[in-house]
Amino acid sequence: MVVKSDKFYLNDIPYKSNKAIIVTSYDGHLMFLKETLKRYMKTGAYVICAYDRHNIPPPADVMDIPHAWVFKHKTYGAEKRLGWLWNIIYGGNLVSQFSNFKYIITVNSDCIWERPRGIDSLTKLVEGRYDLSSSSSNGTIHTCAVIYKEQAFKKFLTYIKNQLEINVPEGYSPEVLLRDFVRDYLFNRVPPLQARYPEGHIYAGQIDHYSAYNQDSTWKRIVGYRNLGGENKWSCLEHLEPVDKKYIDLRTDEHGAMYLSQHEQNLFNYYLSMDRRWLYKYWAEGEDSYYNRIYMPLEYYGDEPLHDDSKRKEFGPPSERWGFFNRFGLDFDMREIIKEKGYGNN
Repeated sequence: MVVKSDKFYLNDIPYKSNKAIIVTSYDGHLMFLKETLKRYMKTGAYVICAYDRHNIPPPADVMDIPHAWVFKHKTYGAEKRLGWLWNIIYGGNLVSQFSNFKYIITVNSDCIWERPRGIDSLTKLVEGRYDLSSSSSNGTIHTCAVIYKEQAFKKFLTYIKNQLEINVPEGYSPEVLLRDFVRDYLFNRVPPLQARYPEGHIYAGQIDHYSAYNQDSTWKRIVGYRNLGGENKWSCLEHLEPVDKKYIDLRTDEHGAMYLSQHEQNLFNYYLSMDRRWLYKYWAEGEDSYYNRIYMPLEYYGDEPLHDDSKRKEFGPPSERWGFFNRFGLDFDMREIIKEKGYGNN
Protein backbone atom coordinates (compact mmCIF):
# COMPACT_ATOMS: atom_id res chain seq x y z
CA MET A 1 0.00 0.00 0.00
CA VAL A 2 1.33 3.42 -0.98
CA VAL A 3 1.00 6.00 1.78
CA LYS A 4 1.02 9.55 0.54
CA SER A 5 2.12 12.46 2.72
CA ASP A 6 -0.17 15.39 3.50
CA LYS A 7 1.95 17.51 1.20
CA PHE A 8 1.00 15.30 -1.76
CA TYR A 9 -2.59 16.45 -1.43
CA LEU A 10 -1.57 20.08 -1.85
CA ASN A 11 -0.95 19.52 -5.53
CA ASP A 12 -4.57 20.09 -6.52
CA ILE A 13 -5.69 22.11 -3.51
CA PRO A 14 -7.69 24.77 -5.46
CA TYR A 15 -10.20 22.05 -6.38
CA LYS A 16 -10.80 20.84 -2.83
CA SER A 17 -13.45 23.37 -1.76
CA ASN A 18 -16.37 25.32 -3.16
CA LYS A 19 -15.36 28.35 -1.07
CA ALA A 20 -12.44 30.74 -1.42
CA ILE A 21 -11.32 33.37 1.07
CA ILE A 22 -9.37 36.42 -0.12
CA VAL A 23 -7.58 37.95 2.86
CA THR A 24 -6.60 41.54 2.05
CA SER A 25 -3.55 42.78 3.90
CA TYR A 26 -0.69 45.26 4.05
CA ASP A 27 2.28 45.87 6.34
CA GLY A 28 0.13 47.72 8.89
CA HIS A 29 -1.63 44.42 9.65
CA LEU A 30 1.49 42.33 10.23
CA MET A 31 0.90 42.39 13.98
CA PHE A 32 -2.29 40.33 13.40
CA LEU A 33 -1.57 38.48 10.16
CA LYS A 34 -0.03 35.27 11.48
CA GLU A 35 -2.93 34.45 13.80
CA THR A 36 -5.71 35.53 11.45
CA LEU A 37 -4.33 33.49 8.55
CA LYS A 38 -4.07 30.42 10.78
CA ARG A 39 -7.75 30.77 11.66
CA TYR A 40 -8.85 31.16 8.02
CA MET A 41 -6.89 28.05 7.11
CA LYS A 42 -9.03 26.11 9.59
CA THR A 43 -12.16 26.84 7.53
CA GLY A 44 -11.30 24.26 4.88
CA ALA A 45 -11.66 26.94 2.20
CA TYR A 46 -9.01 27.89 -0.35
CA VAL A 47 -7.16 30.83 1.27
CA ILE A 48 -5.39 33.57 -0.70
CA CYS A 49 -3.57 36.44 0.99
CA ALA A 50 -3.62 39.51 -1.24
CA TYR A 51 -0.83 41.67 0.14
CA ASP A 52 -0.23 45.33 -0.54
CA ARG A 53 3.49 45.54 0.08
CA HIS A 54 4.29 49.03 1.34
CA ASN A 55 7.63 48.70 3.11
CA ILE A 56 7.78 45.44 5.07
CA PRO A 57 7.29 41.99 3.51
CA PRO A 58 5.70 39.15 5.50
CA PRO A 59 8.19 36.85 7.25
CA ALA A 60 8.86 33.35 5.91
CA ASP A 61 6.78 31.49 8.51
CA VAL A 62 3.75 33.66 7.71
CA MET A 63 4.32 33.21 3.97
CA ASP A 64 4.00 29.48 4.53
CA ILE A 65 0.49 29.64 6.07
CA PRO A 66 -2.06 30.35 3.30
CA HIS A 67 -2.51 28.35 0.11
CA ALA A 68 -1.51 31.25 -2.15
CA TRP A 69 -0.26 34.84 -2.20
CA VAL A 70 -0.78 37.66 -4.68
CA PHE A 71 1.16 40.93 -4.66
CA LYS A 72 -0.31 43.83 -6.57
CA HIS A 73 1.61 46.44 -8.54
CA LYS A 74 2.75 49.64 -6.84
CA THR A 75 0.02 52.23 -6.34
CA TYR A 76 0.21 55.81 -5.20
CA GLY A 77 -2.01 58.51 -3.75
CA ALA A 78 -4.73 56.72 -1.82
CA GLU A 79 -2.80 54.47 0.55
CA LYS A 80 -4.55 51.25 1.58
CA ARG A 81 -7.98 52.25 0.20
CA LEU A 82 -6.93 52.05 -3.43
CA GLY A 83 -4.63 49.17 -2.51
CA TRP A 84 -7.63 47.20 -1.23
CA LEU A 85 -9.36 47.45 -4.60
CA TRP A 86 -6.31 46.18 -6.45
CA ASN A 87 -5.85 43.40 -3.89
CA ILE A 88 -9.39 42.25 -4.67
CA ILE A 89 -8.68 42.36 -8.42
CA TYR A 90 -5.47 40.35 -8.15
CA GLY A 91 -6.93 37.82 -5.73
CA GLY A 92 -10.22 37.69 -7.60
CA ASN A 93 -8.56 37.00 -10.94
CA LEU A 94 -6.89 33.97 -9.39
CA VAL A 95 -10.18 32.70 -7.96
CA SER A 96 -11.93 33.27 -11.29
CA GLN A 97 -9.73 30.66 -12.98
CA PHE A 98 -11.62 27.89 -11.16
CA SER A 99 -15.27 26.96 -11.65
CA ASN A 100 -15.65 25.12 -8.34
CA PHE A 101 -15.70 28.26 -6.15
CA LYS A 102 -19.39 28.96 -5.60
CA TYR A 103 -18.82 31.33 -2.67
CA ILE A 104 -16.08 33.94 -2.32
CA ILE A 105 -15.43 35.64 1.01
CA THR A 106 -13.32 38.78 1.30
CA VAL A 107 -11.89 39.68 4.71
CA ASN A 108 -9.38 42.16 6.08
CA SER A 109 -6.38 40.60 7.77
CA ASP A 110 -6.92 42.46 11.05
CA CYS A 111 -10.25 40.63 11.38
CA ILE A 112 -10.35 37.14 12.88
CA TRP A 113 -12.82 34.26 13.06
CA GLU A 114 -12.75 32.52 16.41
CA ARG A 115 -15.08 29.78 15.10
CA PRO A 116 -13.76 29.17 11.57
CA ARG A 117 -15.71 25.92 11.18
CA GLY A 118 -18.86 28.01 11.02
CA ILE A 119 -18.03 28.97 7.44
CA ASP A 120 -20.65 26.59 5.99
CA SER A 121 -23.38 28.49 7.83
CA LEU A 122 -22.32 31.74 6.15
CA THR A 123 -23.72 30.48 2.87
CA LYS A 124 -27.22 30.73 4.35
CA LEU A 125 -26.79 34.52 4.32
CA VAL A 126 -26.87 34.42 0.51
CA GLU A 127 -29.60 31.86 -0.02
CA GLY A 128 -32.32 32.50 -2.59
CA ARG A 129 -32.25 35.81 -4.43
CA TYR A 130 -29.45 37.34 -2.36
CA ASP A 131 -26.08 37.90 -4.03
CA LEU A 132 -23.91 39.02 -1.14
CA SER A 133 -23.96 39.83 2.56
CA SER A 134 -21.59 42.04 4.53
CA SER A 135 -20.98 41.89 8.26
CA SER A 136 -22.25 45.48 8.41
CA SER A 137 -24.72 47.32 6.13
CA ASN A 138 -26.80 50.44 6.63
CA GLY A 139 -26.59 52.28 3.34
CA THR A 140 -22.84 51.97 3.57
CA ILE A 141 -21.81 48.37 2.98
CA HIS A 142 -18.63 47.69 4.85
CA THR A 143 -16.00 45.73 2.95
CA CYS A 144 -14.02 44.21 5.83
CA ALA A 145 -16.08 40.97 5.77
CA VAL A 146 -18.33 40.06 2.82
CA ILE A 147 -19.60 36.79 1.35
CA TYR A 148 -20.50 36.75 -2.36
CA LYS A 149 -22.03 34.23 -4.70
CA GLU A 150 -19.65 33.40 -7.54
CA GLN A 151 -21.33 35.39 -10.32
CA ALA A 152 -21.94 38.39 -8.07
CA PHE A 153 -18.26 38.51 -7.16
CA LYS A 154 -17.16 38.29 -10.79
CA LYS A 155 -19.50 41.15 -11.72
CA PHE A 156 -18.08 43.23 -8.86
CA LEU A 157 -14.55 42.59 -10.16
CA THR A 158 -15.54 43.91 -13.57
CA TYR A 159 -17.19 46.94 -11.97
CA ILE A 160 -14.04 47.77 -9.98
CA LYS A 161 -11.84 47.43 -13.06
CA ASN A 162 -14.07 49.76 -15.05
CA GLN A 163 -13.94 52.37 -12.28
CA LEU A 164 -10.16 52.17 -11.97
CA GLU A 165 -9.63 52.88 -15.65
CA ILE A 166 -10.34 56.52 -14.78
CA ASN A 167 -7.30 57.29 -12.64
CA VAL A 168 -8.43 59.54 -9.78
CA PRO A 169 -6.92 57.64 -6.81
CA GLU A 170 -8.11 59.95 -4.02
CA GLY A 171 -11.71 59.46 -5.11
CA TYR A 172 -11.88 55.71 -4.54
CA SER A 173 -13.57 54.23 -1.50
CA PRO A 174 -14.25 50.47 -1.43
CA GLU A 175 -17.43 51.07 0.57
CA VAL A 176 -18.74 53.62 -1.95
CA LEU A 177 -17.97 51.38 -4.93
CA LEU A 178 -19.64 48.38 -3.31
CA ARG A 179 -22.66 50.46 -2.26
CA ASP A 180 -23.15 51.89 -5.75
CA PHE A 181 -22.61 48.50 -7.39
CA VAL A 182 -25.20 46.82 -5.19
CA ARG A 183 -27.64 49.67 -5.76
CA ASP A 184 -27.48 49.12 -9.50
CA TYR A 185 -26.95 45.39 -9.87
CA LEU A 186 -27.35 43.12 -6.84
CA PHE A 187 -29.47 42.10 -3.88
CA ASN A 188 -27.73 42.65 -0.57
CA ARG A 189 -28.72 40.58 2.44
CA VAL A 190 -28.54 42.84 5.50
CA PRO A 191 -27.54 40.79 8.58
CA PRO A 192 -30.33 40.62 11.17
CA LEU A 193 -27.91 41.53 13.96
CA GLN A 194 -25.14 44.09 13.50
CA ALA A 195 -22.56 45.44 15.94
CA ARG A 196 -23.69 48.67 17.60
CA TYR A 197 -21.91 51.30 19.63
CA PRO A 198 -22.19 50.76 23.40
CA GLU A 199 -24.36 52.62 25.84
CA GLY A 200 -22.93 56.04 26.72
CA HIS A 201 -21.09 56.40 23.42
CA ILE A 202 -21.74 59.56 21.39
CA TYR A 203 -23.02 57.19 18.68
CA ALA A 204 -24.84 54.93 21.17
CA GLY A 205 -27.12 52.46 19.44
CA GLN A 206 -25.86 53.25 15.94
CA ILE A 207 -24.12 50.65 13.80
CA ASP A 208 -20.40 50.24 14.48
CA HIS A 209 -18.93 49.12 11.14
CA TYR A 210 -15.61 48.23 12.78
CA SER A 211 -17.04 46.09 15.62
CA ALA A 212 -14.49 47.82 17.82
CA TYR A 213 -15.90 46.48 21.10
CA ASN A 214 -16.26 42.77 20.23
CA GLN A 215 -20.03 43.23 20.14
CA ASP A 216 -22.66 40.64 19.37
CA SER A 217 -23.57 40.33 15.68
CA THR A 218 -24.75 37.81 13.11
CA TRP A 219 -21.21 37.23 11.86
CA LYS A 220 -19.93 36.89 15.41
CA ARG A 221 -22.55 34.24 16.17
CA ILE A 222 -21.77 32.30 13.00
CA VAL A 223 -17.95 32.44 12.79
CA GLY A 224 -16.85 34.33 15.91
CA TYR A 225 -16.02 37.43 13.87
CA ARG A 226 -13.89 40.10 15.56
CA ASN A 227 -12.16 43.21 14.25
CA LEU A 228 -8.88 43.15 16.16
CA GLY A 229 -7.64 46.32 14.50
CA GLY A 230 -10.67 48.26 15.68
CA GLU A 231 -10.47 46.77 19.17
CA ASN A 232 -6.76 47.57 19.41
CA LYS A 233 -7.28 51.20 18.44
CA TRP A 234 -10.24 51.98 20.64
CA SER A 235 -9.00 50.08 23.70
CA CYS A 236 -6.11 52.55 23.84
CA LEU A 237 -8.22 55.66 23.29
CA GLU A 238 -10.83 54.61 25.84
CA HIS A 239 -8.52 53.01 28.45
CA LEU A 240 -10.00 49.53 27.95
CA GLU A 241 -8.20 46.22 28.37
CA PRO A 242 -6.02 45.55 25.30
CA VAL A 243 -6.46 42.77 22.79
CA ASP A 244 -5.21 39.47 24.21
CA LYS A 245 -1.56 38.96 23.35
CA LYS A 246 -2.32 35.54 21.84
CA TYR A 247 -3.60 37.38 18.78
CA ILE A 248 -0.49 39.57 18.38
CA ASP A 249 2.75 38.68 16.59
CA LEU A 250 5.33 39.81 19.15
CA ARG A 251 8.51 38.80 17.36
CA THR A 252 11.36 41.20 18.09
CA ASP A 253 14.42 42.82 16.61
CA GLU A 254 16.95 45.20 18.14
CA HIS A 255 14.28 47.90 18.40
CA GLY A 256 11.61 45.84 20.18
CA ALA A 257 8.43 44.27 18.82
CA MET A 258 8.87 44.39 15.05
CA TYR A 259 5.26 44.98 14.04
CA LEU A 260 4.21 47.37 16.78
CA SER A 261 4.53 51.13 16.49
CA GLN A 262 6.84 53.18 18.69
CA HIS A 263 3.87 54.03 20.88
CA GLU A 264 2.81 50.37 21.03
CA GLN A 265 6.18 49.33 22.45
CA ASN A 266 4.59 50.29 25.79
CA LEU A 267 1.93 47.68 25.08
CA PHE A 268 4.65 45.16 24.20
CA ASN A 269 6.32 45.78 27.57
CA TYR A 270 2.96 45.27 29.26
CA TYR A 271 2.45 41.96 27.48
CA LEU A 272 5.88 40.79 28.63
CA SER A 273 5.63 41.90 32.26
CA MET A 274 1.89 42.36 32.91
CA ASP A 275 3.02 45.42 34.86
CA ARG A 276 0.09 47.82 34.51
CA ARG A 277 2.36 50.84 34.70
CA TRP A 278 3.23 50.14 31.06
CA LEU A 279 -0.49 50.01 30.25
CA TYR A 280 -1.12 53.34 32.00
CA LYS A 281 1.79 54.86 30.06
CA TYR A 282 0.39 53.39 26.82
CA TRP A 283 -3.06 54.86 27.49
CA ALA A 284 -1.68 58.27 28.50
CA GLU A 285 0.50 58.59 25.42
CA GLY A 286 -2.30 57.49 23.15
CA GLU A 287 -5.17 59.61 24.38
CA ASP A 288 -4.18 62.84 22.66
CA SER A 289 -2.97 63.83 19.20
CA TYR A 290 0.52 62.76 18.18
CA TYR A 291 1.67 66.41 18.06
CA ASN A 292 0.43 67.08 21.58
CA ARG A 293 1.30 63.81 23.29
CA ILE A 294 2.65 63.66 26.83
CA TYR A 295 5.66 61.42 27.53
CA MET A 296 6.39 60.63 31.18
CA PRO A 297 8.94 58.12 32.54
CA LEU A 298 7.67 54.76 33.78
CA GLU A 299 8.34 55.83 37.40
CA TYR A 300 5.70 58.52 37.01
CA TYR A 301 3.21 55.65 37.21
CA GLY A 302 4.73 54.22 40.39
CA ASP A 303 8.11 53.06 41.68
CA GLU A 304 7.05 49.40 41.92
CA PRO A 305 5.33 47.09 39.40
CA LEU A 306 1.53 47.14 39.55
CA HIS A 307 -0.41 43.97 38.78
CA ASP A 308 -3.91 45.20 39.53
CA ASP A 309 -5.83 48.48 39.43
CA SER A 310 -6.04 49.07 43.19
CA LYS A 311 -3.79 52.17 42.83
CA ARG A 312 -5.13 53.34 39.47
CA LYS A 313 -6.60 56.54 40.89
CA GLU A 314 -3.21 57.45 42.32
CA PHE A 315 -0.85 56.18 39.61
CA GLY A 316 -3.00 55.89 36.48
CA PRO A 317 -2.91 58.18 33.44
CA PRO A 318 -2.93 61.90 34.36
CA SER A 319 -6.39 62.44 32.90
CA GLU A 320 -7.81 59.80 35.25
CA ARG A 321 -5.88 61.01 38.32
CA TRP A 322 -7.28 64.50 37.95
CA GLY A 323 -10.77 63.52 36.88
CA PHE A 324 -10.63 64.90 33.34
CA PHE A 325 -10.86 61.62 31.46
CA ASN A 326 -13.83 61.10 29.17
CA ARG A 327 -13.84 57.63 27.64
CA PHE A 328 -15.52 58.87 24.47
CA GLY A 329 -13.35 61.90 23.80
CA LEU A 330 -10.90 64.35 25.35
CA ASP A 331 -11.86 68.00 25.17
CA PHE A 332 -8.87 69.48 26.96
CA ASP A 333 -5.14 70.01 26.43
CA MET A 334 -3.18 67.61 28.66
CA ARG A 335 0.00 69.61 28.12
CA GLU A 336 -1.57 72.71 29.65
CA ILE A 337 -3.04 70.76 32.57
CA ILE A 338 0.31 69.15 33.39
CA LYS A 339 1.95 72.58 33.31
CA GLU A 340 -0.68 73.88 35.74
CA LYS A 341 -0.07 70.89 38.03
CA GLY A 342 3.61 71.65 38.15
CA TYR A 343 4.85 68.46 36.50
CA GLY A 344 7.69 68.38 34.01
CA ASN A 345 7.18 66.97 30.54
CA ASN A 346 9.67 64.18 29.88
